Amino acid sequence: MKNILVCLILFITIPVYAQTFSNPESVEYDAANNRWLVGQNNSGKVLIYNPTNGVLTDFCVGMTTGPYGIEILGNVLYCCDGSRVKGYDLTSGTMVFNLNLNATFLNGITSDGNNFLFVTDYSAKKIFRINVSANSFNPMATIVKSPNGIIYDSANNRCVFVTWGANAPIQAISLMDSTISTLITTTLTNLDGIIRDSQGNWYVSAWGTNSLNKTDAAFSYNPVSVKNGLSSPADLGINATLDSIGIPNSGSANNVVFHAISNTSGINDLNNKETLPFPNPSGSRITITLDDMIIDGRIELTDISGKEISSDTAKGNIFYIDKGELSTGNYIIRISDRGKVVYTKQIVFK
Repeated sequence: MKNILVCLILFITIPVYAQTFSNPESVEYDAANNRWLVGQNNSGKVLIYNPTNGVLTDFCVGMTTGPYGIEILGNVLYCCDGSRVKGYDLTSGTMVFNLNLNATFLNGITSDGNNFLFVTDYSAKKIFRINVSANSFNPMATIVKSPNGIIYDSANNRCVFVTWGANAPIQAISLMDSTISTLITTTLTNLDGIIRDSQGNWYVSAWGTNSLNKTDAAFSYNPVSVKNGLSSPADLGINATLDSIGIPNSGSANNVVFHAISNTSGINDLNNKETLPFPNPSGSRITITLDDMIIDGRIELTDISGKEISSDTAKGNIFYIDKGELSTGNYIIRISDRGKVVYTKQIVFK
């Protein structure tokens, strides 16, 4: 009996080694649970990643291809898995959605924050729209170059996406009539992911230069590198405070790194008393008074994860945001004028 007890003690004290990344392809910030989710291309898993201690734990398993792009809509994480989009409950990790699009290679995915997903098919060069509640889909358009990462742009009623190949254009698909427009033809090669910060700036990951690159809200200049030395950087994510971009290195580095976003913007000084929301926090109404008049703009309210709550035309220099039926919590207000973001600030309703 003594020998058996010794064996049992030795067995239970053997350390359990932590998981490692397996070709991380995509990252998504789960604001509701304050955590990063990472799609693993080589293991058919999505992992929960804690950057403070490097610990990786399973969120969901069992995908057959990838997963590639991942996107949270409501309480579900949707994943690109070959020809299918699968959804996993954020609380339990169990599969609650499985739709076959008869696609070739689903890669990028985004949502309108309400009911629709938009997905790119890299190989067939198509973009699909999925009606989640109806469990249905339709092909929207065929693209000349292979589409990769995609992001919903509520202010302009479109999705913006990046493409593969040399001099890769950044393009948009209209959600009104599915027409394709080129926003800028870059000098970069093989674009993978795309994300936007609270000031409206765009960031794209490029395999050709192994870099993260930035351009302004209006795509008025070729994206410039803000982070080099990456390793096949793939589908990007951004945290709830919109000040840190997650970058999965799907190449030999086999890790996830982060890029801190500067708060300097060249727009209205957000520390100027005339541009501060007042009162903030508020239990009813918040007023924003800008130094400069908005001529032809939009005002957008999002939750802290960047999902749109409301959007409307904007003109003048005084704007009111009423709590109405909004829940207590933090929100982001963004005001643009003639296609350029000129003001952004976090507000709080109590």
